[in-house]
Amino acid sequence: MKVKFLGTGTSMGVPLIGCNCRVCTSKDFRDKRFRSSILIEHKGKTILVDASSDFRLQALIYKIKKIDAIFITHPHADHVFGLDDTRIFYLRQKQPMEVWGSEFTVSNLKKLFFYAFEGKRDERMVKPSFHLNIIESTVKLFGLKITPVKAIHGDMPVTGFRFNNFGYITDFNFIEDREIEKLKGVKTLVVGALRYTPSISHLTIDRAIEFVNRVKPKMAYFTHFSHEILHSQLEKELPGNIKPAFDGLEIEV
Repeated sequence: MKVKFLGTGTSMGVPLIGCNCRVCTSKDFRDKRFRSSILIEHKGKTILVDASSDFRLQALIYKIKKIDAIFITHPHADHVFGLDDTRIFYLRQKQPMEVWGSEFTVSNLKKLFFYAFEGKRDERMVKPSFHLNIIESTVKLFGLKITPVKAIHGDMPVTGFRFNNFGYITDFNFIEDREIEKLKGVKTLVVGALRYTPSISHLTIDRAIEFVNRVKPKMAYFTHFSHEILHSQLEKELPGNIKPAFDGLEIEV
């Protein structure tokens, strides 16, 4: 399995509009961050996890040719507003885009993208076509065993995902012990670590390290960074089994 980080930034991206801080003006390419998303390639199939607001540019930069399924963690703008741009794959692949998420996420996608579901389809309008799938328990897809992991993001239910021995969970500040158990045994784990200072809806760097220590993967990567995070500094501070991800990073799982 190959995993590419399409974006590692928070909801407003980095650099932040109109900001002159040391991170937003950094010359290090690793401090330039699209909104968070990953691409998984496995046995000739391509899975997108979250369709970020920056998806069109991500697809062009990383030359994404096809998408076989999309898994959505939650219906916040930075994780779903790129869904409309996936319609090019529907047009080329001649079949609806398979989108997976929790019941909460799916119901909200129907509201956000109402125009894709309402009325009679007229292909001259080039509307996106989604086939929505609710995932509440483990499913098998493309040779992958995919398990949803439930968590809380502020006051919103969100979903992390385990793909075989790879775990991905970004926007959350609370998770029950029984859900953590679903991640035990993963060899590689990606975790959202927003910033150093406290957040009511995300893990801080310290809390993300504590979370990794509970799951005990062989290797972990942090993502979903705000402009508090200078990549080169965080890289030096983290223990050897944790690395900060950056846009374009590709790993083998």
